[in-house]
Amino acid sequence: MSGKYEKILIMEAGGIGDIIMSTPVLRALRERFSNSDITLLTVPRTAQALNIKHYANRILYFKQEAFSKGPSKSIYKQIFSNLKLLLGLRKERFDMMVDLEAIETWKSSLLRYIFYKSVGAKNKVGRNSDGKGFFLDVKVHDDLFGTVHEVDRKLLIARELGADTNNTKQEFSISSEDREFINNWLLDSGVDDNRTVVAIQPGAFVPTRQWKSQRFIEVGKRLCQKYGAQIILTGGNNDNVVYEIKDELKDAKPILAIGFSLGRLGALLERVQLFISNDTGPFHIADAINTPFVVIFGPENFHRYGPYDTKSKSRIVTGMKVSCSPCLKYECRTHECMESITPDMVWEGVESLMKEIVKEKLSKEGTSDMSSS
Repeated sequence: MSGKYEKILIMEAGGIGDIIMSTPVLRALRERFSNSDITLLTVPRTAQALNIKHYANRILYFKQEAFSKGPSKSIYKQIFSNLKLLLGLRKERFDMMVDLEAIETWKSSLLRYIFYKSVGAKNKVGRNSDGKGFFLDVKVHDDLFGTVHEVDRKLLIARELGADTNNTKQEFSISSEDREFINNWLLDSGVDDNRTVVAIQPGAFVPTRQWKSQRFIEVGKRLCQKYGAQIILTGGNNDNVVYEIKDELKDAKPILAIGFSLGRLGALLERVQLFISNDTGPFHIADAINTPFVVIFGPENFHRYGPYDTKSKSRIVTGMKVSCSPCLKYECRTHECMESITPDMVWEGVESLMKEIVKEKLSKEGTSDMSSS
């Protein structure tokens, strides 16, 4: 695509995982259009994952998650809640607007059509997800249920615009202040560096992706019995499941890491030996920073949203294949796919990774002993 683009608007309205998986394409577009004024439009809760100066000149926020994967909202409510933002964007007279997200439903397609028309960018670039991006000027092929990973799907947009897409490394921003906070927090919490420290994320932003708390409890008990693990439970302020699991594991004295900023959560995950998580944002943080993790996938397409970084030690645990999966549902009556995932299946992934972790630790200790002798 040729032409001069002085002002570019890039939109990424997804969740934590979406913004992390977007870092390779954001970097590629920044390098491709190094002399352009780039504005990134996103949502506040995910922007914490970025060091914005690496990707854009400035950042703007939706008032609410306009294209949220959460419970359905009225199209008019979504548009009018961001009316002031839309009017401001229209005044900018962008030369190009690039949308990094898939268009998953026809409702979302209509919403985007209205949004793009309101912004009035000269060129509209995005993903033609199963034909739902018919109104785009530059349509990048996208099949919602294919096996191409989301990182690579997003990079196809940059490639279409002439960018170099060889660097596929995901990035996650952790400040020195975040690391200092976590270092002090671990000391204050009495975490022993000589123990195996395991973080568990039992909640999920999308309810259909949440494994049963009793099954997390079973895995937690096995970790304590076999490895003497120190369990850290992570989650948001409203994740009641965390408190339920804490009560059931009271003999193991798990530590709560609740309501941390993304940077602090990332700094914590740097310090643990293993992370166990539902298919939700924090596992993408672990993937980006190469923390070993086990991720539990139910309804979502693990080929598309699973671990990407080839250097990360990871295991994917998936449920049985049911007629309705993969799906994009926020709620489900049966939860068949998640119900089919047993504690033994997750434990198999944990054991497999723990063997690698212990082997690597012994190897490092052996090398250290040889160096000191």
